[in-house]
Amino acid sequence: MHFYSFDSGDPVLAVAGWKLSFQIITLENIYGLAPDCIRVEDDGARWHLTCPRLSWAGGQRQAPGSVTIEGDYDAHRLRLRLSATAEEKITAVKVLIRALPPVQPLDMLDQPRAVPADGLLDRYPNPLRLPVWVVDQDDGTNLGVRWNDAEYRAKRFCAYAERMGTRAGLYTLECIHEEDARRFDTHINVPELVLARDVEPDSFRREQLAFNEAEVGLVPWEQRTDVPAWVRELRLVLTLHGMHWSGYQFNDYAEMLAIIRFVAERIDGRQVLAYLPGWEGRYYWQYGDFRPEPMLGGEEGFAALCEGARALGVHLMPMFGGNCANAWMPNFHTFGPSSYMKTATRNVFLGNQPDWNTSRTQDTGWQAWLNPGAPAWQTELSRQILGLVERYDFDAVFLDTVEVWTNDPDFNLRAGYRQLVDRLRAGRPDLLVTGEDWYDGLLPIFPIFQQTAKWRQVPDWAGRYVRLMGHICDGEASRGSTGVFESGYAAYERLPDQPLYLPTLAFVDGTLANARDEIEAVIALAKGR
Repeated sequence: MHFYSFDSGDPVLAVAGWKLSFQIITLENIYGLAPDCIRVEDDGARWHLTCPRLSWAGGQRQAPGSVTIEGDYDAHRLRLRLSATAEEKITAVKVLIRALPPVQPLDMLDQPRAVPADGLLDRYPNPLRLPVWVVDQDDGTNLGVRWNDAEYRAKRFCAYAERMGTRAGLYTLECIHEEDARRFDTHINVPELVLARDVEPDSFRREQLAFNEAEVGLVPWEQRTDVPAWVRELRLVLTLHGMHWSGYQFNDYAEMLAIIRFVAERIDGRQVLAYLPGWEGRYYWQYGDFRPEPMLGGEEGFAALCEGARALGVHLMPMFGGNCANAWMPNFHTFGPSSYMKTATRNVFLGNQPDWNTSRTQDTGWQAWLNPGAPAWQTELSRQILGLVERYDFDAVFLDTVEVWTNDPDFNLRAGYRQLVDRLRAGRPDLLVTGEDWYDGLLPIFPIFQQTAKWRQVPDWAGRYVRLMGHICDGEASRGSTGVFESGYAAYERLPDQPLYLPTLAFVDGTLANARDEIEAVIALAKGR
C-alpha cells in the first residue's frame, strides 16, 4: 500500500466511543471534511453530522461539496449511513477507525495475521468472500466491521500503524466502499456500515449472511430451485483432463469413456458427474470457439462419449470460458472488441496471465478478458453453449473463472452472470450450471463450485448454500499432475470427508493404470456418502 508523505489533517470525531474520520474520493482527488464546517447532534442513541464543505491537500484547501452522516448506536454497535456530494464524480467513500492499539486482522478461517510495516489490505469480492472484517486488538478485545450492501459492490479493508501527526504509532482501520462504476456521480449514498465491539466472529458473519438471505434472496442448499433433482443424487465427480494449452493430450474422448465405464462398474452412473476441462482442444487457447477437438476424436468421438456416458447414467459437464477468449481467433471481431472487461477508470482488465509457454514473461496478449454482461459476448457464449447442449445433450455446463471481478463502468459482472445463467437454463430445468470459485454474491447464481482449500480458504458456512468439487489445481493420484491447469504439479490429497465437498477423482494419462487402489478407495467412500 502507498501512503501520503504528509499528515492528511482529517478531523477525528468521537462517536459513541469510536474515533472516526471520513474521506470522499473522486475521479480526480481525495477530500476530507472541512473542520470549521462540521455540525454534530448527539442524543445518546443517535448521532447526526452535517458538513457543507470539503477540504483537500492535507487541509490546505477547501472545495464545494457536502457530507451527511447518520449513526444509531448502543454500547457495542454503531450503524453508519453516509451521503456526500462533490464537484467531480465520486468513486469511493472511506471510513477510518483511528487511535487503535496494535491489531491483527483475522483471515477467513479466523487465524490472526500480523500487520506489516506497509499495512495489510483485503479486497472484496476477491479474495474476501464476505464484506466483513474482524480484528483482534492487543488489549484482548476485538472489533468487527461489515457492510450491509445488497448490490455486492466493491469493498476494501486495511490496517496500518500511522506514521505522521499526533497519532503516529497508533493503528487505523480503513473501511472503503466503492460505487458501481456505472453510477459514478457527483452524489453518493453509501450502504450501511456496521461497527461492533467484542464480537464473536462466527456470529458476526452469520449476521451478514442473514442480511443476504433476507435482502438478496440467498437460500440454503436444501431450498434451492436451481439444483436439478439428479444433482442431489451425486456422490462422485470425475475430472477428465483433455488437452493442455501446449497441445499435450492427457485423454482423448475414447479414453474418457473408458474411465467412465470403469467407474460406472463400481458405482451407479447416475451418481457420477464427469467434468471435462480441455475437452475443446488446447486449454484456454481455444476459448471463444468451443467445439469438439479433431485430435481428441472430433465430432464423432465426442458424440460417442456423450452417448456412452448417457447410457450409463453418467452426467457430462464440459468446461467453458465464462469471461475469457482468444483474441486471435478469426471470430473474435464479432463479439470481443465491445466486450472487454475494464477497470472503473477504463483501463483494459488483464485478469490472470499464466506462463503458458514457460518463457517466464507471462505475456498473454492473445488472452482477452470479456465481460459476461456485455451483450455481444453474452449472446455469442450462450449461442455456442446452447448449440452444443442441443446437439450432444449433456446435462451440465461449467463456467471458468467466474470469481474474477472488476468494477466495469459499462456492464456489471455479477448481473452478467445472472443473465447468462438464466439464458442457459431458460426452459431447461434439468441443466446444471456451475462455476470455478465464489464470493457471497455468486452463491445465489451457482449451486456448485470448483474449489478447494489449496486454492483459497474455504469456511464451513459455505456448506449451508452450495457444494464444492475438486479444483483442477489439485494433483491427481498417480503422479500429482494438475493436467490442464497451469501450476503443473500438486501433491495428491483427498478432499475433506465433509458434506460440503463432493468426492473428486482427477484423471490424466496413466492415472487409471497407476493409481488403481486410491481410485477404488475414493469410489467406495463416495458410495458410502
